[in-house]
Amino acid sequence: KSFKKKGLVSARKVKVLENVTLSVEREVFGFIGPNGAGKTTTIKIVMNFIRPDSGEVKIFGKDSTDISVKRKIGFLPERPYIYTSISGKEYLNFCADVYNIPWFERERKFKDLLDLVDLIGVEENPISSYSKGMVQRLLFTSTLINDPDLLILDEPMSGLDPMGRNIIAQVIKNLKEKGKTVFYSSHIIQDIERLSDRVGVIVDGKIKLIDSVANLMQKFSSGYLITFRETGSSKIDTLEVERENLWSKTEELRKKSCEIISIEPLRLSLEDILVSLVKVNRTSEEGK
Repeated sequence: KSFKKKGLVSARKVKVLENVTLSVEREVFGFIGPNGAGKTTTIKIVMNFIRPDSGEVKIFGKDSTDISVKRKIGFLPERPYIYTSISGKEYLNFCADVYNIPWFERERKFKDLLDLVDLIGVEENPISSYSKGMVQRLLFTSTLINDPDLLILDEPMSGLDPMGRNIIAQVIKNLKEKGKTVFYSSHIIQDIERLSDRVGVIVDGKIKLIDSVANLMQKFSSGYLITFRETGSSKIDTLEVERENLWSKTEELRKKSCEIISIEPLRLSLEDILVSLVKVNRTSEEGK
Protein backbone atom coordinates (compact mmCIF):
# COMPACT_ATOMS: atom_id res chain seq x y z
CA LYS A 1 0.00 0.00 0.00
CA SER A 2 1.29 3.46 -0.93
CA PHE A 3 -0.03 6.91 -0.11
CA LYS A 4 0.57 10.18 -1.87
CA LYS A 5 2.62 12.54 0.25
CA LYS A 6 2.50 16.21 -0.67
CA GLY A 7 5.85 17.94 -0.81
CA LEU A 8 6.83 21.52 -1.46
CA VAL A 9 6.90 21.01 -5.22
CA SER A 10 4.71 18.02 -6.03
CA ALA A 11 3.10 14.92 -4.55
CA ARG A 12 5.05 11.68 -4.40
CA LYS A 13 4.04 8.17 -3.50
CA VAL A 14 5.34 6.73 -0.24
CA LYS A 15 5.16 2.98 0.33
CA VAL A 16 3.71 2.26 3.77
CA LEU A 17 3.16 -1.52 3.46
CA GLU A 18 5.27 -3.96 1.48
CA ASN A 19 4.63 -7.70 1.07
CA VAL A 20 2.66 -7.91 4.31
CA THR A 21 1.54 -11.52 4.58
CA LEU A 22 0.14 -13.17 7.68
CA SER A 23 -2.40 -15.75 8.72
CA VAL A 24 -4.28 -15.60 12.01
CA GLU A 25 -5.88 -18.74 13.38
CA ARG A 26 -8.20 -19.27 16.36
CA GLU A 27 -5.91 -17.48 18.83
CA VAL A 28 -4.96 -14.22 20.47
CA PHE A 29 -2.60 -12.52 18.01
CA GLY A 30 -0.66 -9.44 19.07
CA PHE A 31 0.44 -6.99 16.37
CA ILE A 32 3.27 -4.66 17.40
CA GLY A 33 5.61 -2.12 15.89
CA PRO A 34 6.82 1.45 16.36
CA ASN A 35 4.72 4.50 15.46
CA GLY A 36 4.21 4.73 11.70
CA ALA A 37 5.14 1.08 11.13
CA GLY A 38 1.85 0.30 9.34
CA LYS A 39 -0.26 -1.35 12.06
CA THR A 40 -3.35 0.83 11.67
CA THR A 41 -3.07 0.87 7.87
CA THR A 42 -3.01 -2.94 7.90
CA ILE A 43 -6.08 -3.06 10.14
CA LYS A 44 -7.95 -0.57 7.93
CA ILE A 45 -7.23 -2.76 4.90
CA VAL A 46 -8.43 -5.87 6.76
CA MET A 47 -11.63 -4.00 7.65
CA ASN A 48 -11.97 -2.79 4.01
CA PHE A 49 -11.93 0.89 5.00
CA ILE A 50 -9.12 1.44 2.50
CA ARG A 51 -8.09 -0.69 -0.45
CA PRO A 52 -4.57 -2.05 -0.95
CA ASP A 53 -2.69 -1.35 -4.18
CA SER A 54 -2.38 -5.12 -4.53
CA GLY A 55 -3.15 -8.20 -2.49
CA GLU A 56 -6.27 -9.62 -0.86
CA VAL A 57 -7.83 -10.22 2.52
CA LYS A 58 -9.77 -13.38 3.35
CA ILE A 59 -11.75 -13.75 6.56
CA PHE A 60 -13.32 -17.12 7.34
CA GLY A 61 -12.34 -18.08 3.79
CA LYS A 62 -14.42 -15.30 2.24
CA ASP A 63 -13.60 -11.89 0.84
CA SER A 64 -13.45 -9.26 3.58
CA THR A 65 -16.19 -7.24 1.80
CA ASP A 66 -18.75 -10.04 2.26
CA ILE A 67 -21.57 -8.80 4.54
CA SER A 68 -21.86 -12.25 6.18
CA VAL A 69 -18.25 -11.84 7.30
CA LYS A 70 -18.89 -8.37 8.73
CA ARG A 71 -21.61 -9.76 10.98
CA LYS A 72 -19.08 -12.05 12.68
CA ILE A 73 -16.56 -9.29 13.46
CA GLY A 74 -16.23 -6.97 16.43
CA PHE A 75 -14.10 -3.91 15.66
CA LEU A 76 -12.54 -1.20 17.79
CA PRO A 77 -10.68 1.59 15.93
CA GLU A 78 -7.68 3.41 17.35
CA ARG A 79 -9.47 6.77 17.41
CA PRO A 80 -13.20 6.11 17.68
CA TYR A 81 -15.77 8.86 17.34
CA ILE A 82 -18.75 8.84 19.66
CA TYR A 83 -21.63 11.20 20.44
CA THR A 84 -21.07 12.19 24.06
CA SER A 85 -24.51 13.77 24.53
CA ILE A 86 -26.21 10.35 24.53
CA SER A 87 -26.09 7.82 27.37
CA GLY A 88 -24.05 4.63 27.41
CA LYS A 89 -27.24 2.61 27.02
CA GLU A 90 -28.38 4.69 24.04
CA TYR A 91 -25.02 4.07 22.40
CA LEU A 92 -25.37 0.31 22.93
CA ASN A 93 -28.88 0.44 21.48
CA PHE A 94 -27.48 2.19 18.41
CA CYS A 95 -24.91 -0.62 18.01
CA ALA A 96 -27.61 -3.26 18.56
CA ASP A 97 -29.68 -1.65 15.79
CA VAL A 98 -26.78 -2.17 13.35
CA TYR A 99 -26.92 -5.92 13.99
CA ASN A 100 -30.74 -6.13 14.19
CA ILE A 101 -30.61 -7.52 17.71
CA PRO A 102 -34.21 -8.04 18.97
CA TRP A 103 -35.36 -5.67 21.71
CA PHE A 104 -36.32 -8.52 24.04
CA GLU A 105 -32.68 -9.68 24.08
CA ARG A 106 -31.09 -6.31 24.72
CA GLU A 107 -31.73 -5.76 28.44
CA ARG A 108 -30.04 -9.03 29.43
CA LYS A 109 -27.24 -8.60 26.88
CA PHE A 110 -26.48 -5.03 27.96
CA LYS A 111 -26.42 -6.00 31.64
CA ASP A 112 -24.01 -8.89 31.00
CA LEU A 113 -21.69 -6.76 28.85
CA LEU A 114 -21.67 -3.76 31.19
CA ASP A 115 -20.97 -6.07 34.11
CA LEU A 116 -17.96 -7.48 32.23
CA VAL A 117 -16.33 -4.05 32.02
CA ASP A 118 -17.51 -2.71 35.39
CA LEU A 119 -19.92 -0.08 34.04
CA ILE A 120 -23.10 -1.21 35.81
CA GLY A 121 -24.90 1.80 37.28
CA VAL A 122 -23.67 4.45 34.85
CA GLU A 123 -25.37 3.24 31.66
CA GLU A 124 -28.13 5.89 31.93
CA ASN A 125 -25.60 8.73 32.38
CA PRO A 126 -24.48 10.85 29.40
CA ILE A 127 -21.17 9.70 27.94
CA SER A 128 -19.84 13.24 28.46
CA SER A 129 -19.75 12.44 32.20
CA TYR A 130 -17.55 9.35 31.66
CA SER A 131 -13.80 9.33 32.22
CA LYS A 132 -11.56 8.48 29.26
CA GLY A 133 -11.12 4.95 30.60
CA MET A 134 -14.88 4.47 31.02
CA VAL A 135 -15.46 5.58 27.41
CA GLN A 136 -12.83 3.10 26.22
CA ARG A 137 -14.48 0.28 28.19
CA LEU A 138 -17.90 1.22 26.77
CA LEU A 139 -16.47 1.15 23.25
CA PHE A 140 -14.90 -2.24 23.94
CA THR A 141 -18.31 -3.47 25.13
CA SER A 142 -19.84 -2.46 21.79
CA THR A 143 -17.43 -4.78 19.94
CA LEU A 144 -18.96 -7.74 21.78
CA ILE A 145 -22.60 -6.89 21.21
CA ASN A 146 -22.99 -9.24 18.21
CA ASP A 147 -21.11 -12.10 19.91
CA PRO A 148 -18.39 -12.00 17.19
CA ASP A 149 -16.13 -14.91 16.27
CA LEU A 150 -13.34 -12.46 15.42
CA LEU A 151 -12.35 -9.28 17.25
CA ILE A 152 -10.07 -6.75 15.55
CA LEU A 153 -8.89 -4.22 18.08
CA ASP A 154 -6.61 -1.25 17.38
CA GLU A 155 -5.03 -0.13 20.68
CA PRO A 156 -7.81 -1.51 22.96
CA MET A 157 -5.87 -0.60 26.14
CA SER A 158 -5.45 3.07 25.16
CA GLY A 159 -6.39 5.47 27.96
CA LEU A 160 -6.96 2.73 30.53
CA ASP A 161 -5.54 2.73 34.04
CA PRO A 162 -4.10 -0.55 35.46
CA MET A 163 -7.55 -1.64 36.71
CA GLY A 164 -9.13 -0.98 33.31
CA ARG A 165 -6.33 -2.82 31.51
CA ASN A 166 -6.82 -5.77 33.82
CA ILE A 167 -10.56 -5.82 33.09
CA ILE A 168 -10.02 -5.85 29.32
CA ALA A 169 -7.23 -8.42 29.63
CA GLN A 170 -9.54 -10.76 31.55
CA VAL A 171 -12.26 -10.38 28.90
CA ILE A 172 -9.74 -11.23 26.17
CA LYS A 173 -8.69 -14.34 28.12
CA ASN A 174 -12.35 -15.37 28.45
CA LEU A 175 -12.91 -14.85 24.72
CA LYS A 176 -9.94 -17.13 23.98
CA GLU A 177 -11.42 -19.83 26.25
CA LYS A 178 -14.65 -19.59 24.23
CA GLY A 179 -12.73 -20.25 21.00
CA LYS A 180 -12.88 -16.68 19.70
CA THR A 181 -10.08 -15.07 17.67
CA VAL A 182 -8.60 -11.78 18.85
CA PHE A 183 -6.30 -9.76 16.58
CA TYR A 184 -5.10 -6.62 18.29
CA SER A 185 -2.39 -3.99 18.20
CA SER A 186 -0.92 -2.31 21.24
CA HIS A 187 1.97 -0.14 22.35
CA ILE A 188 1.75 -1.70 25.81
CA ILE A 189 4.21 -4.53 25.25
CA GLN A 190 3.59 -6.10 28.67
CA ASP A 191 -0.05 -6.72 27.68
CA ILE A 192 0.99 -8.29 24.36
CA GLU A 193 3.45 -10.50 26.22
CA ARG A 194 0.97 -11.80 28.78
CA LEU A 195 -2.07 -12.20 26.53
CA SER A 196 -0.87 -13.29 23.09
CA ASP A 197 -0.43 -16.80 21.76
CA ARG A 198 1.54 -15.43 18.83
CA VAL A 199 2.90 -12.04 17.92
CA GLY A 200 3.68 -10.32 14.64
CA VAL A 201 6.26 -7.52 14.47
CA ILE A 202 6.00 -4.91 11.71
CA VAL A 203 8.74 -2.34 11.12
CA ASP A 204 8.63 0.29 8.36
CA GLY A 205 5.79 -1.50 6.57
CA LYS A 206 7.41 -4.94 6.53
CA ILE A 207 6.67 -7.98 8.68
CA LYS A 208 9.92 -8.80 10.47
CA LEU A 209 8.81 -11.90 12.31
CA ILE A 210 5.79 -13.91 13.42
CA ASP A 211 6.14 -16.45 16.20
CA SER A 212 4.81 -17.51 19.58
CA VAL A 213 5.83 -15.35 22.51
CA ALA A 214 7.53 -18.34 24.16
CA ASN A 215 9.60 -19.10 21.04
CA LEU A 216 10.63 -15.47 20.66
CA MET A 217 11.85 -15.32 24.25
CA GLN A 218 13.89 -18.46 23.66
CA LYS A 219 15.30 -17.39 20.28
CA PHE A 220 16.38 -14.01 21.58
CA SER A 221 17.80 -15.25 24.88
CA SER A 222 21.13 -13.59 25.55
CA GLY A 223 22.65 -16.42 27.59
CA TYR A 224 22.05 -18.31 30.82
CA LEU A 225 21.98 -17.62 34.54
CA ILE A 226 23.59 -20.36 36.63
CA THR A 227 22.61 -20.46 40.30
CA PHE A 228 25.05 -22.46 42.41
CA ARG A 229 26.48 -22.99 45.89
CA GLU A 230 30.10 -23.68 46.73
CA THR A 231 30.93 -26.80 48.76
CA GLY A 232 30.43 -26.24 52.48
CA SER A 233 28.92 -22.79 51.99
CA SER A 234 25.35 -21.68 52.67
CA LYS A 235 25.72 -18.69 50.35
CA ILE A 236 24.00 -18.94 46.98
CA ASP A 237 25.79 -17.32 44.03
CA THR A 238 24.78 -16.62 40.45
CA LEU A 239 26.80 -16.47 37.26
CA GLU A 240 25.73 -15.09 33.86
CA VAL A 241 27.26 -16.92 30.90
CA GLU A 242 26.90 -16.68 27.13
CA ARG A 243 25.26 -19.52 25.23
CA GLU A 244 28.50 -20.95 23.84
CA ASN A 245 30.15 -20.98 27.29
CA LEU A 246 27.36 -22.73 29.18
CA TRP A 247 28.77 -26.26 29.22
CA SER A 248 32.37 -25.23 29.89
CA LYS A 249 31.29 -23.10 32.86
CA THR A 250 29.05 -25.80 34.32
CA GLU A 251 31.91 -28.31 33.96
CA GLU A 252 34.24 -25.83 35.67
CA LEU A 253 31.81 -25.47 38.58
CA ARG A 254 31.36 -29.24 38.79
CA LYS A 255 35.12 -29.77 39.05
CA LYS A 256 35.12 -27.34 41.98
CA SER A 257 32.44 -29.58 43.57
CA CYS A 258 29.90 -26.75 43.45
CA GLU A 259 26.22 -27.62 43.72
CA ILE A 260 24.36 -26.33 40.67
CA ILE A 261 20.90 -25.32 41.80
CA SER A 262 19.43 -24.12 38.50
CA ILE A 263 20.22 -23.03 34.95
CA GLU A 264 17.79 -20.54 33.42
CA PRO A 265 17.86 -18.69 30.09
CA LEU A 266 18.38 -14.93 30.24
CA ARG A 267 15.42 -13.86 28.16
CA LEU A 268 14.98 -10.50 26.54
CA SER A 269 11.58 -8.89 26.99
CA LEU A 270 9.33 -8.48 23.97
CA GLU A 271 10.05 -4.76 24.21
CA ASP A 272 13.80 -5.42 23.97
CA ILE A 273 13.22 -7.64 20.93
CA LEU A 274 11.13 -4.95 19.20
CA VAL A 275 13.75 -2.26 19.87
CA SER A 276 16.54 -4.48 18.54
CA LEU A 277 14.58 -5.26 15.36
CA VAL A 278 13.89 -1.56 14.75
CA LYS A 279 17.57 -0.71 15.22
CA VAL A 280 18.70 -3.48 12.86
CA ASN A 281 16.17 -2.41 10.21
CA ARG A 282 17.11 1.28 10.42
CA THR A 283 20.83 0.43 10.24
CA SER A 284 20.35 -1.76 7.15
CA GLU A 285 18.23 0.93 5.46
CA GLU A 286 20.89 3.56 6.11
CA GLY A 287 23.52 1.27 4.61
CA LYS A 288 21.69 0.95 1.29
